[in-house]
Amino acid sequence: MTKPARLLLREVSASLNRPSRLDASWLVGLACGQDSPVMSHQQISLTDAQKSRLAKLIDARNAGLPISRMRGKREFWSCDFYLNAATLDPRPDSEVLVASALAFAQNEYHHNSAVKILDLGCGSGCLLLAMLSELPDAHGLGIDTAALAVAQSRANAAALGHAGRVNFQMGCWAEGVQGPFDIILSNPPYICEGEDSLSAEVRCHDPDLALFAGNDGLSAYRVLIPQLGAILAKNGQAFLEVGFGQSQAVAQIAEDAGLALVRIAEDLAGIERCLVLAKK
Repeated sequence: MTKPARLLLREVSASLNRPSRLDASWLVGLACGQDSPVMSHQQISLTDAQKSRLAKLIDARNAGLPISRMRGKREFWSCDFYLNAATLDPRPDSEVLVASALAFAQNEYHHNSAVKILDLGCGSGCLLLAMLSELPDAHGLGIDTAALAVAQSRANAAALGHAGRVNFQMGCWAEGVQGPFDIILSNPPYICEGEDSLSAEVRCHDPDLALFAGNDGLSAYRVLIPQLGAILAKNGQAFLEVGFGQSQAVAQIAEDAGLALVRIAEDLAGIERCLVLAKK
């Protein structure tokens, strides 16, 4: 029997551990075989197969499986990025890196110049490919230690129409990379080993290699930051994501490596999220 979707969405939301009308809209949409949420004003009638699928999706969501993992992709910087088991699920916090780097490109290189961009620990390729979507003459290189992440980055580049301007390859941070690069981006792992406050969405579904970085969460910075000076262009800048409360410690690592702290950019929640570094 057909009925208003708002009634079903109310039921589904109430069945979730953390009630959410948005999650409910997506779950019903996915149960219906569509990659879009069901709107409350719609009329809807579920088949028995769709009801069964919806029940499984509700169970999966209650177990912590993100909607993005169900869909197999996440929107970031208004682009769709497909995910796999080796890629971090892109989050809005990281968009501050793209916004900061684009502002730098606009001011220093008049936005449309053929800047060279490096993404260290590229994962899905979201940072680098978001930049290329805004800079039509730019070219880039993405490095990741996981073969599956490199493969996913390449697939995302092709899907977004940027394959001809970017290369992705396996590597350990900037080891063996030949510069110079005008812009360097990195969202390295920065969570302390043994951190027990992570949500199930993160703990169970994001790759450990993209999350954890030693007892203090700083081990990745200690490796990659000293490599930046040799490959950063004279007037270039590096944009590094940092975790809550880490900005000063990472800035000190940069200072010890001979780099200058240009500024610290905050995310939408007001958290110091992006360190901007340059040569002294």
